[in-house]
Amino acid sequence: MEVLRYSSIRGRAHAVFGMVLILFLPGFLFLPVGALAHSPGEHKHDLENLEKKPEGMIEFGQESETPGGEYMVPAQEENKGMDHSMDHMDHMMDHSSMGHEKPEEGFRTRGAHDHMGTAPGATTSQALLSRGRNIYLHMCVFCHGKDGNGGGAAVDYLYPWPRDFRKGIFKFRSTPTGTLPQDADLYKTIVRGVPGTSMPAWGPALSPEDAWSLVNLIKSFSNQFRKEPPGEPLKIKEIASSPALVAKGKELYQAKKCYRCHGDSGIGDGELSDSLMDAWKHAVFVHDITNPAYYKAGSEPKDIYRTISTGLDGTPMRSYADLPEEDRWALVHFLRSRFIKDIKPAETETDVFSYKVDVELDTEVNNPVWKDIKSTEILMKPLSARRGAVETMNFASVNNGEQIAIRLRWSDPTLNEFVETRQDFFRDGAAVQFALGSVTLHTHGHNEPFFGMGNRGKPVNIWHWKAGLTETLEAEGDLEYSTGGVDMDALIYGGLMSNPVQGLNNTKENAVEELNSEGFGTITPQYPENQSVEGYGEWKDGQWTVVFLRDLKATGKWDVKLANRTDPALIALAVWDGVKEDRNGRKVISVWQRLNILHK
Repeated sequence: MEVLRYSSIRGRAHAVFGMVLILFLPGFLFLPVGALAHSPGEHKHDLENLEKKPEGMIEFGQESETPGGEYMVPAQEENKGMDHSMDHMDHMMDHSSMGHEKPEEGFRTRGAHDHMGTAPGATTSQALLSRGRNIYLHMCVFCHGKDGNGGGAAVDYLYPWPRDFRKGIFKFRSTPTGTLPQDADLYKTIVRGVPGTSMPAWGPALSPEDAWSLVNLIKSFSNQFRKEPPGEPLKIKEIASSPALVAKGKELYQAKKCYRCHGDSGIGDGELSDSLMDAWKHAVFVHDITNPAYYKAGSEPKDIYRTISTGLDGTPMRSYADLPEEDRWALVHFLRSRFIKDIKPAETETDVFSYKVDVELDTEVNNPVWKDIKSTEILMKPLSARRGAVETMNFASVNNGEQIAIRLRWSDPTLNEFVETRQDFFRDGAAVQFALGSVTLHTHGHNEPFFGMGNRGKPVNIWHWKAGLTETLEAEGDLEYSTGGVDMDALIYGGLMSNPVQGLNNTKENAVEELNSEGFGTITPQYPENQSVEGYGEWKDGQWTVVFLRDLKATGKWDVKLANRTDPALIALAVWDGVKEDRNGRKVISVWQRLNILHK
């Protein structure tokens, strides 16, 4: 039960900067009513009564030698003139050059999805696969890789690793263990995402037709879908909870040795938890099953029953279909009886607002200006699985026509700032990231940057706040003075507090550093004279409050343009938890939100 190859905004220090501060990876999406995505219409998914599958879906039993071959190799008679050679596909799917600067490519062109990015004469099957491929290139390739092997550019920053689709092994199914999932199972995973991991819930960003085209594309990566049919869905007849069933479930939890992985407490600290491997020989993370937010396949009774009955293929979590139905329901109700909290409501991708006020702004976290300002709870996703992850972040913003202030609040039971006598101490931190240029989110044309630090030709602007920076800089100065300008700590430990993130700051004055990025390994600080963002954070009663402040008018080429802006600015969030040893790409993130700056 279980993201410059930047043409160097700045030429110096790439050897250091390329290794640190990897921000913002794949996450959850939620579009407001009226927003256009890959297909027209509101993106609602009735998961109990799925939309009818479109024509062109891969049919079981039609074996092909090469996964995806039907769209990589042109049909001789039905697809004359179409250039879908392997060389062409490699070019199209090269995520190292995933810039959107090539308007001639169907996937990059506004409105291309109306024609599924294909030339006239394409078969229905080819058109559907082409549509799925285009969406996959835009939203999935960074994690799952161009051939579906789970080895995309982001993989070094993710734990657990993204799914390798090639073997046809899927954890989340309504079908018996060892069988292929139903198409509906894949659809639901795409739409709902996988809690506790970096796998986003893509539902609100996709129309049903888009989601089905992705299902089809994912199936094309594995020949298993051509060789055998899916399993029959599990039939579920719910048995209501009772004290007797809960008691029986407690006994079964011990008798079936569930505690050896999940622990007596259920938090995932069993004796075997640190030694478990999956089918790809990757370490398995055992989640806290007392928190319903971590149930990857759902925390409702029927969801847990399905997981217990079908198992999670490819992992040590076996199927317990051999148990009588009543016993499985007893386990379900026992597990649910131990839930220690509810799932906190939060938005995944939404509209947030900077409200107009007529007062002077500052970085004071208790400024009365925030008293009656509407805030939004944003869902956060851990890139590296952990217990006690920051689950949500509260976002609020105001502007007075000259400056904009952004306030972030999140729960953190422990304060992690500068500790002078420690060399292994990591600090708390937070960041906001803006897409540069005129961009729109998941509309036809797909011109927004990848929210994992941007991508080639699509840079982002990052404001990074670090707790206790003033004390850290003072300690650095004292250390350099006492050693004649030689940083002995850096020589011995690789940097103050063994934390390379702190070495990025070059303002020497401010708790916020302004940076730019154009993809993995390209993080680059702006010149000191261009550092224009102020910030201050306060930790009190287990909660951080951080305020960022900047002039609406941009001071440099690489600053996000906010003055007189009428279209939404895309903004994403990140937080580092020092007690979890967070640094660089180890963090918790959100995906793009649409920041609407109100001018009156």
